[in-house]
Amino acid sequence: MRSRDTKGRIVEAAFGLFAEQGYHAVSVRDIAAAVGVKDASLYNHFPGKQAIFDAVLAAQLERTRAVFAEQGVMTAPVEDPAGYAGAFEETERRVLAGFRHFFADGDMVRLRRLLAASRYADAHAAEAFRFVFVEQPLAIQRAVFEHLMAIGQFALDDTQVLAREFYGPVFLLLLSDVPWEDAEPLIRDHLGRFFSAHAIGAPAGAAVEGGAR
Repeated sequence: MRSRDTKGRIVEAAFGLFAEQGYHAVSVRDIAAAVGVKDASLYNHFPGKQAIFDAVLAAQLERTRAVFAEQGVMTAPVEDPAGYAGAFEETERRVLAGFRHFFADGDMVRLRRLLAASRYADAHAAEAFRFVFVEQPLAIQRAVFEHLMAIGQFALDDTQVLAREFYGPVFLLLLSDVPWEDAEPLIRDHLGRFFSAHAIGAPAGAAVEGGAR
């Protein structure tokens, strides 16, 4: 139990240091000092700084999965997208709940800023940034659009193009570090207009609610 507690403390301390100083500026010695252990003790838990970074990323993704599961938000393209095929209000709730976590959750914001700042100097950080904030969201959205087309709610189209069309403006807001209170009405409006443009028949409330709020 104590070993697991120490490992968790290492991950937590490293996340704080990485977020404040950047991945390359932090040494294993810095992390050990923040935890209050000797360098040699830290190596009993992790083989090096890269492994600690991997553990930080894994911990944040696991926490995100737990948050999304509570909200009925998809976390992977293999999950069932049926929840996005009901009333527009429920689709809107799920979509906004997922994006809210990316914009407003303190740890996720720190992770995004860390990966965004480190991706040009570290290939692993660049890969993690692409997966978390580009590839996975696009894959999930493609799965949702494929389902909506299969059940006749969306007109047949290229799901990859649709996903980019939908996620592009949201990703731009993320890169611009726009706070959630400013991003939410823009995303809500974008979602309504997107559904009005691509859904077969006007989803109840999409055009009016998406454009008026």
